[in-house]
Amino acid sequence: MILAFNNVLNKNKKNYNGVTIEETSLSGKINIRGKSSDKEFMKNIGSVLNLVLPIEPNVRIYNNNISIMWLGPNEWLVITPENKKDKIISLLESKLNPEKTAITDVSYNRTVLRLEGKQVFRLLSKFLVANLEKILETNFSVAQTIFLKIPVLFIRNNTDKEATSLDLHLNRSHAKYVYELLVDGSKNLNI
Repeated sequence: MILAFNNVLNKNKKNYNGVTIEETSLSGKINIRGKSSDKEFMKNIGSVLNLVLPIEPNVRIYNNNISIMWLGPNEWLVITPENKKDKIISLLESKLNPEKTAITDVSYNRTVLRLEGKQVFRLLSKFLVANLEKILETNFSVAQTIFLKIPVLFIRNNTDKEATSLDLHLNRSHAKYVYELLVDGSKNLNI
């Protein structure tokens, strides 16, 4: 029996008082652990992904539908199109030393809510102590934080000239709860 994974919310993109919220399509998510000081590891990752792993905190790099986020000194999250994930995992497993690295498919562990609009940071400030507008001020930056006791990852999608767009990565089991909180929180935003 093969399990079929679908989006958690199955809701269309909706506008709530100037903030649009939608669950993005399923994507491949690969957690990679290794030492950035290991030249062979860095070279082999680069040859498979055609990208160099970021070694600076809270940075995202991307190329050809692949994004890599720095999660820690020895940990990265790679986001790929769902249909290319298995091939990329296979290539990584063939190139990397399993005694020095770990490759984990976390695709079905998390879902992604995309928040867009001028009021996104104001809405999030109702639930977070962190000033995301400051933390995510550079294009395509990343922030890991706690959203009401739930560990989350925020990724900025927009450039300075574009409207605010953030991807909120969270555990699938919390998606409906967080979605409902965001919808409720948007009800009394002053535009």
